[in-house]
Amino acid sequence: MKTTLKMAERKRGLKVTGFHKSLGGFGQKLLARMDIRKGTELEIEPAYVSEMLLRFQGKTIRLGYESLLSVIVGDRRLTDLEPGESGTISALEVGRGELAKFSALDLTKGTSVRVKKYVPGSGPLFVEVQGAHIAMVNVEGFIIAGDELYEYELPGDVVFVKVEGKEKQLSSMKPGEKGRISFIAANAELAAELDRHWIKEGNKIKALHRKDSDAHPLMVSVKEKRHHIPKGLTEKIYVEVI
Repeated sequence: MKTTLKMAERKRGLKVTGFHKSLGGFGQKLLARMDIRKGTELEIEPAYVSEMLLRFQGKTIRLGYESLLSVIVGDRRLTDLEPGESGTISALEVGRGELAKFSALDLTKGTSVRVKKYVPGSGPLFVEVQGAHIAMVNVEGFIIAGDELYEYELPGDVVFVKVEGKEKQLSSMKPGEKGRISFIAANAELAAELDRHWIKEGNKIKALHRKDSDAHPLMVSVKEKRHHIPKGLTEKIYVEVI
């Protein structure tokens, strides 16, 4: 199936099938210097995978790639599986907070999972807390701690919200959804930073809208060389899985 490089699955071999008609001369020259032409085979660098779709227990869930690095399936990491591969979780190399997060999602030792696809993240989410405070949470799937805390971008993967009687991660809420914060799987320092933004157990929260987070270049491997492709060009390169 033809798609754009921007929306292509991660960790898959791809072949360039063509370019959008709006691709100008500058873009053509830039791609030519990278050896990216019709027929070129390339691969999106695995380090730039941001999320994975998993299927287990009859449901599909989207989680951060970095978070899933700690999940062991057999004798491999879950992130080493290819789309379509299945396996049983044999270990979780995580601390108590992360273990609580995975347990809440039913991702525990002995769970059988199947990788559906590797996908780019859907962007930070703006939320309204207690009807007044606005904050932005990320969807990267890992805990930011200590001096790595971002002033305006908080880790939403560790916050759980009850939405219409069901619990889900804050980072997975859809714009317009409302709920009440039910659990925060964070250490004391991170919990204090979230609390400073009114994100704490019991508070009401509403998802507003997502911010486009695709502004950064995409790194690809072409003929054993790595190149950064600007966002605008990734939308103009058509590829297919090989």
